[in-house]
Amino acid sequence: MKIIVAIKQVPERNAQLKIAPGGKWIDESDLSYTFNEPDAYALEEALQLKDKNGGEVIALSAGPDRVASTLREALAKGADRAIHILADDLAQRDTLDLARLLADAIRAESPDLILTGLQSDDLGLGQTGVVLAELLGIPHAPSSCR
Repeated sequence: MKIIVAIKQVPERNAQLKIAPGGKWIDESDLSYTFNEPDAYALEEALQLKDKNGGEVIALSAGPDRVASTLREALAKGADRAIHILADDLAQRDTLDLARLLADAIRAESPDLILTGLQSDDLGLGQTGVVLAELLGIPHAPSSCR
């Protein structure tokens, strides 16, 4: 079984956010980043499925060079491989554009299962997994359906 887990790197929970010059995004110069908590749950579920059924867990994340640290953390937790989609422009991308970026990488892997966290700790929109499933033409079940 090949499982892909989409992971987002987000600002630390207690970070002091400041608006960047221009007023359209946050000033990222002094921020520390971490693993999105709901995505950590998705990774743990994938690892449990792998232990039970065998297979491979692939961590997938898009973002700038700093995202490599979050992918290394996923590998340390037990993911077999990691895919880093280099993208320095995530602040300018909407949910659909991000989902298209992820879908292109996922199609190349032909996974049996894709897990995403319910929502991100920074924006909290909860849309990327649903839009991703639609783009890939596969069923989607939110985590609240358990």
